[in-house]
Amino acid sequence: MDDCFTILDRQRVLDGFLKLDRYAVRQRRFDGTETPTLHRDILVAAECVGVLLYDPLRDAVVLVEQARLVPVLMGLGAVQAEIVAGHIDPGDTPRSAADREVREETGCAILGEPERIAVALTSPGFNTERLHLYCALVDSTTAAGFYGLAAEHEDIRVLVLPYGQFVQWQADGRITNLFTLTAGLWLALNRDRLISSAAPPR
Repeated sequence: MDDCFTILDRQRVLDGFLKLDRYAVRQRRFDGTETPTLHRDILVAAECVGVLLYDPLRDAVVLVEQARLVPVLMGLGAVQAEIVAGHIDPGDTPRSAADREVREETGCAILGEPERIAVALTSPGFNTERLHLYCALVDSTTAAGFYGLAAEHEDIRVLVLPYGQFVQWQADGRITNLFTLTAGLWLALNRDRLISSAAPPR
């Protein structure tokens, strides 16, 4: 049913840092009938990349901490623990964006080729954002300090968690970022393989 929407009109109603388009559409239902005209507001977002940094030799996860306004508005803690993430700039590939964001936010070097976890729409009900999610191996002993682009007023603190603590933070609600929770579920399924592959031959 790729042709289930008939677009009647589109207007750009917000054109700042966030871009919002308002559509008038008709939708063909599963039973073949058609809806009256519906109005849908769509947030036009950039492609983005997220990178779970894992050290299989030390069984540790490298996260970043940042203060976020939205959690405060929702009664949650301001400082959020998250995987590395950012926009894919025009002309970038997801892979080159992953390298850049990891370097800018943690100073770590990716070891080898990152493994793709998923390419997914983050909230297709109202948002065009598409996430390219990876796992990259790093040496967690090099992860420490404060990072972020001064031009964007970023204030990022690097955090290294033993895997068991990472799991506990997910279970007790300390981590609320969906990118991070999704990557954590993938790591739970693939952790043994990553550790085995990284172990030196006997």
